[in-house]
This record gives sequence, structure tokens and C-alpha cells, in this order.
Amino acid sequence: MSKIIKSFRIIEKDTLIKEEKQLDINYAELESDVGSAILTEARHQSVKILSDANEGAKKILEDAYFKFEEKLNEAQENAKEIFHNAKIEGHKEGYNVGYEDGKIQGHSEGYEIGYEEGKKASEKLIKEALEIKNEYIEIRNNSLKKAEEDVIKLVIQIYEKVFYQKVEEDEELIVSLVLNGIDNLEISEKLIIIVSEKDYETIKKSKDIILAKASLIDELDIRVSSDMKKGDCMIETSMGSVDVGVNTQLQEVEDLLKNILSNE
Repeated sequence: MSKIIKSFRIIEKDTLIKEEKQLDINYAELESDVGSAILTEARHQSVKILSDANEGAKKILEDAYFKFEEKLNEAQENAKEIFHNAKIEGHKEGYNVGYEDGKIQGHSEGYEIGYEEGKKASEKLIKEALEIKNEYIEIRNNSLKKAEEDVIKLVIQIYEKVFYQKVEEDEELIVSLVLNGIDNLEISEKLIIIVSEKDYETIKKSKDIILAKASLIDELDIRVSSDMKKGDCMIETSMGSVDVGVNTQLQEVEDLLKNILSNE
């Protein structure tokens, strides 16, 4: 299945990059050619990470609801006890004033006192129960968020392994990067391509192909940078420079995945 990585990274100024050109990377080819074992292992690891996270989240919620119910039961029992005690006290006070009047007044005052005190105590315990529940839910959400981050890191690591392996095995990949890079440029008369020593001969042999792709370019200069590794590539024109190397592609993927995660 083919997926899309957008854009290249601009080093310098002006309108070097066209509106929004897309670089088409065939992931299915990567998988079938070099990465099937690595990707299979990655799938197993990601499934395990998410499975462990879901089990942990389930346990957290079970503990939360247990404590929540415990607090609610405590609130109910406490309210009953306060109501009962207040009712007895109210009855005793009324009894000291007069038996009949005391009986009526005691029940009335006991009910009112018991109701108010029981209500306050219950509200306090219910509030505590809700705080416990919300705290556990937050812990659970953080746990799942951490699992998502771990999966994203795993995807990035696996993608790097597969891509770098592809770079090592496929000499023509650097040519594809250059051609796609040129496709994103506002054409100028002179083009400078800077690559690593390992990629120099491959680019040099493909000079005619590159010139055919960029028909408006009169001069193509291919240079070597001792600071560059295999897969690194910089394209320079009079209007600026563009990094079209492998590391830039990997960074695009990483930024995209992190952006998806942060927007959830």
C-alpha cells in the first residue's frame, strides 16, 4: 500500500518549493523487500504494548469503582447513624421539658438535626468518592496515553531500521530522492547536488537522467561532502537549498506521528 510523506525541508529562502508536492513512498515494497521480519516483530510488540496498557487500565478502573462504592456505602451508613443519634438526643431534650410535648418536639428536632448533619456528612463523603474516581480515571488515561507514545516510538524505530536497510541495499534510492527533490523546485539554470562519498558515483552515473528530468537546467554540478553519510543529499540553486536526504524523510514521518498523537 502506498502512503504519502509531504514536502521537503527548506534550508534557505524564497519560493524554492512549489505549493505542496508530495513524495510517494511505497511501504509495501519496503516491507516485501527488506523489512518483513522486522515489521512482523514490530506488530507483535505494538499489540503487546496496547494489550498490557488495556489490562492495566481495566484494573485501575476496577479499583476506582471499588473505592467509589466503598465511600458511597460509608456515606450512607454514616448518615443513618447521625440521623438516629440526633433523633434520640432531640427526643431526650424534649422529654425534659414535658412528656407529651417532649415526645412530639423531640421527634421533630431529632429529625431536623439528623437530616442536616447526615446530609452534610454524606455530601462530604460523596465528594471524596468522586475525587477518588476522577483521580483513578486520570491515572488510567495517562496510562493509555503512555502506551500510545510507546507505540509511536516503536513505529519510528522500525521505520528507521527498514528505511536505512533499504538505503544500504538499493543504490538507486538516492537517485529517486534527487528526482523527487527536483520535482519540488522552482527550476533555475544551475543545479548543485551534494551527496556523500558513497553515493557520488551513483549520482554521477545518473546525471543524464537528472538533466532529462530538469529540462530547464543548463548546468549540473555534483559534489561530495565528507560530512555526509549514505542517503544524505542537499540540492542547491540560486534561490536556496533543500535537504532531500533520508534523515529528512524520517524526520517528516516522526513529526507527522507526533503531531497525530498530540492532537488526540
